[in-house]
Amino acid sequence: MNAGGDGVRRCWNMCLDKSDYFRRREVVDHYNRENRWKKKGLAITPVRFGIAFMKSYMNQGGALVHIYTDGSVLVTHGGTEMGQGLHTKVIQMASETLKIPMSLIHISETATNTVPNAMATGASVSTDLYGLAVKVACEALNKRLEPVKAKHPNAMWEEIIDAALRDGISLSATGFYKMPGLGFDINTLKGSPFAYFTFGAACTELQIDCLTGDHKLLRTDLVMDVGDSVNSAIDVGQIEGAFTQGYGFLLLEDIKVTPDGAHLTRGPGNYKIPSFGNIASEMNVYLVPDSPNPSGAFFSRVSFVGILIKLIDSSESEVMF
Repeated sequence: MNAGGDGVRRCWNMCLDKSDYFRRREVVDHYNRENRWKKKGLAITPVRFGIAFMKSYMNQGGALVHIYTDGSVLVTHGGTEMGQGLHTKVIQMASETLKIPMSLIHISETATNTVPNAMATGASVSTDLYGLAVKVACEALNKRLEPVKAKHPNAMWEEIIDAALRDGISLSATGFYKMPGLGFDINTLKGSPFAYFTFGAACTELQIDCLTGDHKLLRTDLVMDVGDSVNSAIDVGQIEGAFTQGYGFLLLEDIKVTPDGAHLTRGPGNYKIPSFGNIASEMNVYLVPDSPNPSGAFFSRVSFVGILIKLIDSSESEVMF
């Protein structure tokens, strides 16, 4: 499958430009020559992430959509909302497909008695799986409502639904979506393990105290290609959070286990995750414009961020994390 070299290159070039990398590289090098006990590091790195579960059967999602007599819509899908904005994006997709305001659409929490056999919510695929499953269900409802709309071309949404009910039209539909064309033969190295790739680049600058080892993030510039973003505010928040999570994993978090297997880092008291004091003094997020993704939900790409941080030691050699 196409590895998406153009997408990576576009993110890389945009990150070089937005971060003012080459000028800052000279400034950092000058700072390190002039200072013995404090050093700065500056690094830029690209990232590419394949979108799909590696077990191909897991790349499926279901949804259930009800329309009620007052025109309100209840959507249930198999994804788990954990603060990543999945429910909000699903509501937006239902609104776009049904051509009704988002205020009329409500989400019912995920439950196996409404949408059975749901797969895990992870691997950055849930927006595609469940958003497109909801789209399938809404399109089925649209098709049923076409004759009613033809008879009442000037009717409001609520009037159309009332007329459909009186005509005995079912106002409930299920939707199912499976990522097409997935399959990879490990022996022949042929096939497509992913639906598509998502791309990004990050440029990060930090300062380190060579005597104490203490460090501070000074600035990070993050560029992501999210296609035609369904909700750019959510995507920016996810990118910021993903960077911070990756930073914590690399430089702060340390799992400690005794020789006999006892876990010593069992809570925030002795397992340090990023807090407000660890956030970069300046954090900039840029979304690549005019980059529709025909393989994603509503031409979007899911967001995924990788980071690379370099520290400069007193001998000016770079230690890579």
